[in-house]
Amino acid sequence: MSSTENGASERLYVIYDGQCKLCLASVAKLKELNAKAELHYVQIQQLEAEGQAQQLVPHIRPLNFVELYEKIHVADEQGQLFAGADGVVRILRTVKGLRWLSAFYRIPGMKRAADRIYRFIASRRYEWFGKAEQSCTINGCELPQSKGENNKHDN
Repeated sequence: MSSTENGASERLYVIYDGQCKLCLASVAKLKELNAKAELHYVQIQQLEAEGQAQQLVPHIRPLNFVELYEKIHVADEQGQLFAGADGVVRILRTVKGLRWLSAFYRIPGMKRAADRIYRFIASRRYEWFGKAEQSCTINGCELPQSKGENNKHDN
């Protein structure tokens, strides 16, 4: 389905660590929010297993998996990557009711502060939030359930 068919103005690919409990919970929460973009969730582990990132994330340049594991990445339809706090802000700009938060990122010094906070949390995410026993398979995974729904996801 194209982004125009479902009313979304653009398509974004959220590349995250499928073994990180914080990342899995964040993805589950993002799925509940109303975004004006069509968000596709792709685990780093899927990209490694497939070996064909172009099929999962069209127009993306060759990926450095060490960098991918350091922070979330968001790719747009042209293959431009937004990493860490930039990626979070890129997503926030598409979420109805939260777009105003992205304006804080433009305040002088906030980008640097947000990057530092992001790196601090990301480097301790397994220690603080734990690691999933196994990452999701290529066919999807079970995310934490909310409101009695099964949050099975696919690419």
